[in-house]
Amino acid sequence: MKPLRKPIRLDPEAYRIGHCFSVTIRTSFHRRLFISEASVNVAVIALRESARKFRARIYAYCFMPDHAHLLARTPPGVDFLGFVDHFKQLSAFRLRIELADNRLVWQPRFYDHALRSSEGILPTLHYILGNPVRAGLVQNADEYPFSGSLEWPEILTAGLESPGLHTAVVPER
Repeated sequence: MKPLRKPIRLDPEAYRIGHCFSVTIRTSFHRRLFISEASVNVAVIALRESARKFRARIYAYCFMPDHAHLLARTPPGVDFLGFVDHFKQLSAFRLRIELADNRLVWQPRFYDHALRSSEGILPTLHYILGNPVRAGLVQNADEYPFSGSLEWPEILTAGLESPGLHTAVVPER
């Protein structure tokens, strides 16, 4: 008898309680789509619009040539999976136009990890922003042009402290 596969998703309610998630989204067939400033700008604008629509906080993003990393959270009651799906759909639509290529942009699934309060946002943020260094693309994280934060634009140089993981997320406007 084959062992049962572990489900790739948490209980749906876990995505609606305001946890912070680290997310990795791979491009379809590992295509190297994020090697130009124009492509990354399209994706960052889509990320900004999706974040606004879902009131998400984007603590870090990093667009590697064939995948993207996000460190983000949505407010309690707002579906984090809906936010990621919206970003993937919006960015794919716009990237297909930018690249004049109708092929799939993203793989259908993505990897997510809910941060526990003991893990903290800051170590995960540094891990995400350090990906280009570990991949040998740059010597220092602040040299990589396709990563940053929508929450803290100066994150690479400011050395900000990790905010609480389970506090109110985005004030109502």
